[in-house]
Amino acid sequence: MRSPSSNRSTSRRGQDRISMTPMIDIVFLLIIFFLVSSHLSRQENRHPVTLAQAESGTLSDPDQAPLTLTLDRGQHLYFAGEVISMDEVPRRVGSWLKRQQGTTPTRDAKVRLRIDQSVPYGQLEPVLKELARLQIRDVAIVVNPRTANSASNRSDTP
Repeated sequence: MRSPSSNRSTSRRGQDRISMTPMIDIVFLLIIFFLVSSHLSRQENRHPVTLAQAESGTLSDPDQAPLTLTLDRGQHLYFAGEVISMDEVPRRVGSWLKRQQGTTPTRDAKVRLRIDQSVPYGQLEPVLKELARLQIRDVAIVVNPRTANSASNRSDTP
């Protein structure tokens, strides 16, 4: 025997449906957001350079140094994936510092330099001087670790 309240709950059960459309929309928006943000974060490392090799060093987390400058074989300087001149370095890096750290730049900024191994130090020195002038003290030069195979090849050459 059914009570009147149980009839009402069965008829209401058919009407209670959750609309999945808004949830699917949000999931697609999140997927698009993460695809675009991962593409932009890889963009600054897109330009290929042949890095120098080092026998020692410390591995650092790339997320700890959000600014990457690249100096390629043709001695073009890349900032955020686009070629800039040495004259633009103070303005571009200074505006980046202000965006990252508020209105006043601090000395806690971290910069990674990706430099082609064929670039002479004389081309790198002005970049380092500009970073020092902007009071950036934490600069890391990205290198490839030297493997045992490459070390044995180097010792064979006179």
